[in-house]
Amino acid sequence: MKKSLSFLAVLVLLAGCGESTPDSQQASGIPDGQTTQRPGYEGSDYPDPAPLKEKPHAQAVQVGGKPVIQACNLLSLNDLTDLGVKVGSRPDPNVVNFKRIYLTGDGKGPLETSAITYSQAPGEALNECTYALESKDSTLQETLSVAVSQPAYVPSAAETAAAFVGAPASITLGAVHAYSKRRPVPEPDASGEAAVILGDTVASFDFDLKGAGNAGKLQDIAKRVMQNLEKQTNAPAGPSTVDYASPVFPVPVAQPCPLLTANTVTPAIGAETSPLVTETPGTAVGDIVFPHDPQQRNYVQITCERGTGEDDPLSRKALSLTATSFLTDDAAKQYVENTAGAHGGQAPSTAIGDESKIMTDTLSVKTRGVLIFRKGRFAFELNVDDHDAHPDGISLAEANTLLVPAGQKIARAFQGA
Repeated sequence: MKKSLSFLAVLVLLAGCGESTPDSQQASGIPDGQTTQRPGYEGSDYPDPAPLKEKPHAQAVQVGGKPVIQACNLLSLNDLTDLGVKVGSRPDPNVVNFKRIYLTGDGKGPLETSAITYSQAPGEALNECTYALESKDSTLQETLSVAVSQPAYVPSAAETAAAFVGAPASITLGAVHAYSKRRPVPEPDASGEAAVILGDTVASFDFDLKGAGNAGKLQDIAKRVMQNLEKQTNAPAGPSTVDYASPVFPVPVAQPCPLLTANTVTPAIGAETSPLVTETPGTAVGDIVFPHDPQQRNYVQITCERGTGEDDPLSRKALSLTATSFLTDDAAKQYVENTAGAHGGQAPSTAIGDESKIMTDTLSVKTRGVLIFRKGRFAFELNVDDHDAHPDGISLAEANTLLVPAGQKIARAFQGA
């Protein structure tokens, strides 16, 4: 299995910047580069292939005066663990591996759905949770996804739910009904989508499971989604927080989503920030070796995006913030220096944090105009996601205008972890 550190990893490793500074004190008190094994992830070469944990939030979010049933609360990390289903292992944030789209309590911008009937998973949705699963051959070919539609943000949801009334259900649990449609796959694999309905809420549950993997657990997984829909309807909860518990990374990690507040995002994108949040946490503790430094450095990485409220990501104007947590200040310093050095890093108009650069590499949209800065053992990469207005990234001047004020707010708000 290949080690990874976001889209910048390979170039960082090849950057060849100057000698590393003497290592700072370990935040955790344990040496860097340690590894641990997890059952079901044998053969992984990541320091910790399965460190995720989940912190539920009791306070529900309201949209249009109604509580939101968060998709990730219908099939949570805790549910998967309880059912013996293992999430795919990758340290780089990736929308295929683990994606959380949820609605938060702030943001005045409108939500815009493209759904004609209801949002289907996996696809364009305002409220969705997607997992790739750890297959026996480590190919991550198995997936589970849930998307929730409610009338407050998908107006056709109530009409769609009513249209199913009287139709023969595949599974019924109390007042919850599931109507499934299978895709043609060889036995004993299982692939398809189900509309899970309670009242005026429609939850799309999509599954693609292998017979040698999790196909035998499909009924239990589907029933858990149905049970949770009833539970969340009766007592809605807010979006949970994905965190990490690892013997090789036993210190707090930086959470980027709370830093992307509406008053930080709105001035940078020139539009009202919506309640929509897209989060992609890395699902493993990764490691990296920097030039001229033989020590492997453990890290955890999470990416978050907030902006306008279209369910089509190519239609949004948004800020994207990637937070990379290391065990030492020195590792974060090397990451920033090597990354900026490999991508034409220039000084911003105002310094941010302990050090900061704006990348000007025109060879990659993903690095042109990215603001990278450090605070202690944490590195942050901030960029504009705007496919229509900025399909090729942004210039140095635009980054100074759009990103530096937002970066200053983020750096001031972040007090360490």
